[in-house]
Amino acid sequence: MGHRSSRVQPFTDSEHVHDLHHRDRKPSNPSSCTAEKHLPHRPDEKKPEGEGDQLPISRLKRKKKVGFFKSLSFRRKKESTKNQSSDRDDICCRYAVGRKLGQGGFGAVYEGTRLADGRKVAVKFIQKTKHMECISIPDHPEPLPKEVALTILANKGPAMDIIRLLDWQDQQDFYVMVLERFSHCMDVFDFVGRSGGSIDEKFARLIMWSAALAADACCRRGVYHGDIKLENLLINSKKLDVKLIDFGCGDLLTESAYTSYSGTVKYCPPEYRMKGEFHGKPATVWSLGILLFRMLCGNFPDSYDFCQINMNTWYKPGLTEECCD
Repeated sequence: MGHRSSRVQPFTDSEHVHDLHHRDRKPSNPSSCTAEKHLPHRPDEKKPEGEGDQLPISRLKRKKKVGFFKSLSFRRKKESTKNQSSDRDDICCRYAVGRKLGQGGFGAVYEGTRLADGRKVAVKFIQKTKHMECISIPDHPEPLPKEVALTILANKGPAMDIIRLLDWQDQQDFYVMVLERFSHCMDVFDFVGRSGGSIDEKFARLIMWSAALAADACCRRGVYHGDIKLENLLINSKKLDVKLIDFGCGDLLTESAYTSYSGTVKYCPPEYRMKGEFHGKPATVWSLGILLFRMLCGNFPDSYDFCQINMNTWYKPGLTEECCD
């Protein structure tokens, strides 16, 4: 059996689950999309209740998972022992796959090493479902899995603050994404947690600068990320470089409204709760605001916070006047 594969040549340099849902736009027809609670959180790590809940607010029930990871584990062991000459095109033969970094209901991420040059990578396996959406993008003759397509689009041109897709392949039961991995790396959730649950304005400013640049690059390239949050920002603890990861909740950016939300509940834009629809760019700005509040305050804003913010009277001891404004 052949594999659809693409090495992304120009870029050589949560225990979360995929949920099925409908994302509709006006006036286009409804379409299905796959939402994911994102990796690479440690499998034994417990998040504060609600923060990591990336539940699509939609009208479809979750599908039952059917032993995907058991079969994936078996297949990886089988492929590691077979003669590589029997299938030189198999992406698993180009990388040494190590320990698991995290796992969700429809996806798993492993440490990896590219055999050709020893480069450290992250290898992500995503289960294919009958509802998996594929989309067409320029320079690719066939439709691609949406997460792959959106990551490729986001990588177009300089994008120092967005994770790089190095390689990918469409296999029979799942597709594989090979992503860059840098040392001394953790997600911003862990980074903030190690500082006692909140960080000072200096670090928050640095992270927000990178997050805003990444969000702007996505929008300029026609990508709505859909799930910008602490867990989806990686930070190098030595150099403090920040990268936006995981486009599993994303979509093509449109001027028309989305009528289904598939990101993390705590970051849901208020207009969706009130009117049942939202637009991509304002929702992105909202998620950045929630991100900043969470990093500085150690909690999410409540109705009292929003009321004070609307009256321009919000204040928190220890923060500068400019930050509170």
